[in-house]
Amino acid sequence: MIAFVIASVLATQPLISTGNDLGGWFVRDTEPGGIGPQHELCQLFDHDQYQVVLPLAKRPIALAVHDQTLWFVGASDPPVLYRARLVENQATGDLRTDPRGRAVAVSPLEMDGVIRDIVILQDNPVLIVENEGIQCFDLGGNAVTPNLPGEEIHVSRLGDKWIGAVSNSHALTLHTLDDGLWQMGKSHEIDGKLQDLVVHDGWPLFIVGHENAVDVIGMQQERLVKIASFPQPSGRWSVVEGEALRVIGVERNGTTTAFEIGWPSGNNTDRVELTEQFGSIEPVELTLMIVTTVIFFVLATIILSRKPKNMKKNSR
Repeated sequence: MIAFVIASVLATQPLISTGNDLGGWFVRDTEPGGIGPQHELCQLFDHDQYQVVLPLAKRPIALAVHDQTLWFVGASDPPVLYRARLVENQATGDLRTDPRGRAVAVSPLEMDGVIRDIVILQDNPVLIVENEGIQCFDLGGNAVTPNLPGEEIHVSRLGDKWIGAVSNSHALTLHTLDDGLWQMGKSHEIDGKLQDLVVHDGWPLFIVGHENAVDVIGMQQERLVKIASFPQPSGRWSVVEGEALRVIGVERNGTTTAFEIGWPSGNNTDRVELTEQFGSIEPVELTLMIVTTVIFFVLATIILSRKPKNMKKNSR
């Protein structure tokens, strides 16, 4: 019973993730009881592997990527915004942080409400904050959008426009920010709960969960179009937008799976369990490792060769 409750709670909590044309990033839990950090910020690598970008003591509140920079909000009191610059390994194509394995603290975030997400606007992070509705603020605490009231709300950018999806009692409405005011569109009935809003290829996509299944529903000219359906993954999961639409799931024991939603066909690839790819070693790092190892063995040989002589002296 307890395991069922934990699984149900995890299923209602989205996987912290983000993506762009360079790839997809997500936060996975490590296996309980293991040695080391409890969470890892990872890059989805190829179709069946992931690579750890940053070890994390706590799961971030929100995560975003813009060009080759990762932004995330650390779960502290007060929350802190971090930035990690990504550089590409020309030999392997994988991305790592610079400095390696580190993120830079940008600023603490003091504001009323709960931070739900980050959106990058003109190279600057904008915080999506829940406080009797949803409102967006810059890092200085200045309002970027007016408050959008409702029960289940998700906000994103569609081109140069702010959009907000509001779901109340199985009714879905898309709002667009125009001249500083939220303009309400046509209301649509949906079968399930709105869990996320994703923008892909110029389409707003509504991620709707019902029972043990998930629908991906698009909107064009105020008409809803069902794009795809899939069984709800175990644990935390999310639909990650990038060069492709991918669904990533992370179970509490660390098991990580992924599959791709074909666009615009909506055909799903087979779900695969991801394995960790360990980062490649740069030539300079490899040289240092070799030199250090040689020095270690030379010193060990010298010490061991002198040890019998010392023992004989002591015996006298």
